[in-house]
Amino acid sequence: MTAAPKIQGWCPGALRPMQSGDGLLLRAKTTHPRLSAQRAHEIASIARDCGNGLIDLSQRAQLQLRGVSEAKLEQAQRRLAALGLLAEDAATESLLNFLVSPFADAQASALVASLAQSLVKDASLLALPGKFGFLVDDGGALGLSASTMDIRIEAHGDDVAIIADGARAHAFLATPETACDVALALARAFLDLRAGREFELRRMRNVVATFGLEALAEAAALTPTPYESLCRAASAVEIFGALLSRDGGAKEERAFAGIGAPSGRWRADDLDALAALAEVHGLNELRLTPWRALLLPCADLEAAQYIIEVAACRGFVIAADDPRLAVIACPGAPECPQAQAPTRDLAEILAPLAARLASEGVTLHISGCAKGCASPAAAKVALVATPRGFDLIDNGRASDAPTLHGLGVNEIEDAMSARIMRATSREP
Repeated sequence: MTAAPKIQGWCPGALRPMQSGDGLLLRAKTTHPRLSAQRAHEIASIARDCGNGLIDLSQRAQLQLRGVSEAKLEQAQRRLAALGLLAEDAATESLLNFLVSPFADAQASALVASLAQSLVKDASLLALPGKFGFLVDDGGALGLSASTMDIRIEAHGDDVAIIADGARAHAFLATPETACDVALALARAFLDLRAGREFELRRMRNVVATFGLEALAEAAALTPTPYESLCRAASAVEIFGALLSRDGGAKEERAFAGIGAPSGRWRADDLDALAALAEVHGLNELRLTPWRALLLPCADLEAAQYIIEVAACRGFVIAADDPRLAVIACPGAPECPQAQAPTRDLAEILAPLAARLASEGVTLHISGCAKGCASPAAAKVALVATPRGFDLIDNGRASDAPTLHGLGVNEIEDAMSARIMRATSREP
């Protein structure tokens, strides 16, 4: 019997790195998606000098440096501090978990700054779990509706809607001036309700499922209202390539180049190259996203197209129909000590098949263990490594019951081909 994977319950930071199979994982944690080209260059340099040169862009839009050695940890921390990317202490760092619209407007940006300042001033909020986080969606075209965080904050006309994860059919409406207070009231109510059951109730959705939205609202002294979000989920055709977009309160369209890497894995040289392109042909900055993509704002579409052409020569993902977008894989073995097998090579092999399962979105999730860290969402097919091969789950998460057990590569290809044939036969 395979031992259950260990649940850490927290994400790595710079002050509290996480040990992995290839060394320490260290996040250059940001609270805003904007990253200057100069900062990007230095992060790439830190990854080379202090780690193994690999950088992962997480589903929370954070850059994670891999393979940092114990001997170089202090140097990495010192250099991140010089960039303004090091919190005062590890406890404070664990609070600052934000996912924000890539081109957040001024109101959304101000709200994030206010939340960050208020979080670190309230000692009671230090009890929030390490994965607890806030999502801020400014209502623009590149929406975050498909992403999940414990507390969502969305533009809703002249109001701001604050939503507890697990109860998205209701919201707590506030003004831009009071939205921060309402969000923090929900966070404190979460802590009150979970008292004594901290390990079991690590996320807002668990608290909502256990006690109900009414109990959460009462604990926060707030009144929920039925809610239908005005925010949307960005599609791949709006993210990848040379594009124009109007986000939030912007009156004019902005040009940008949207560039991805398979499963969010970048090399230091990749980040350096994109930072150089941003300096010369863009607006000297990059935007981090939860779609494993970097967006480079440009003065015009012509400049964005040039960046895309260079990115294509380097093998990046630059189009919505790239088969590599259909599969997401965790680092796998040996990088993760809990993984039962390598995953990334299998992802490359299976990408063409995964792309045929559906016209858009991640259809195949490959996980080195049942935790499913790479994707919390259900996929048409999930593959989970075990000592006996890969288990296959249909329309589920890595932790769900498998349909097939102990598959090798050829058997996986046969199983996916059969599912493609069934899907094709049902099409009109």
